[in-house]
Amino acid sequence: MVAFIPPSCCGAGYFSRLRRALGDRVDFRAVELPGHGRRYREAPLTAASAATADAAARIHDAVGTVGTGGTVDAVYGESLGAYVALAVTALLSGPGGPLLLAASNSPPSVRERIPVEDVHSVGAAIALLTAMGGRIPPELADRPEVARQALPLMRADLALSQSFIELTRTSATGGDLVVLAGTDDRALTGLDAWAAHALGRCHVVRLPGGHLLSATNPAGVADVILRSVGTG
Repeated sequence: MVAFIPPSCCGAGYFSRLRRALGDRVDFRAVELPGHGRRYREAPLTAASAATADAAARIHDAVGTVGTGGTVDAVYGESLGAYVALAVTALLSGPGGPLLLAASNSPPSVRERIPVEDVHSVGAAIALLTAMGGRIPPELADRPEVARQALPLMRADLALSQSFIELTRTSATGGDLVVLAGTDDRALTGLDAWAAHALGRCHVVRLPGGHLLSATNPAGVADVILRSVGTG
C-alpha cells in the first residue's frame, strides 16, 4: 500500500490525475486531514503532533482494510504533505521502514520561520502561500467570497506548516527517502539537506513541472513512484 498526503488546502481529489497515471499498479490510499476534502466539516488542525497522530491513524486504518499481512510500502507527501509524511514515517518506522517520497518542499532543517501572525486577510494569505511556492486555484483568487470562506483553512495550514517545521527540523525517517522536485518550482532550496532526514539512502529526482508537481506532471511522478516501490 502507498499512502498519499496532499498539499495544504487540498483533499484527496487533488491526486485524481496522479491516481489515473498510476492505474492499478499500486494500492492507492489518500489521507485527508481534518478540514480538508471529505472532512471539511471538522476543525482544521494547527499542531503538527495532532496532525501526525491523525494521519498515522488513517494510514493504520487503511492497512487494516488491505487484509491480513497488509503493509505500508511508501508514504508520498507533497508540499505541506511532505512534512506530514516525514513525521508519520519517522513515527511508524524503525530501520528499513516505509519508503518516504517527499515532493515539492525544502527540507525543514533549512526552512525559515513562516510569519503566520501577519496573515490577517485573504490577500496576505495568498501572497504568503505564493511566496512559499504555492499556486492559488483560480476559484479562490478570482472569487473573493470563496476566498473569504477559505481564509480560516489557509491560516490554519500556514500555522500547521510552521508547526511541522519546528517538529521535524531534526526528524529522520527510518527507511529510504526519495525527494521529488519540479524544475519550475523556484521556491525550493537546499534539497541535498533532505539527506539528514533519512537513516537510509536519500535520492533527489528533478522532474519537469511546477510546485504542484503531481498535478503538472502526473506521468513523471507516477514513474518515479513505481520505480521506487519496485513495480515500475
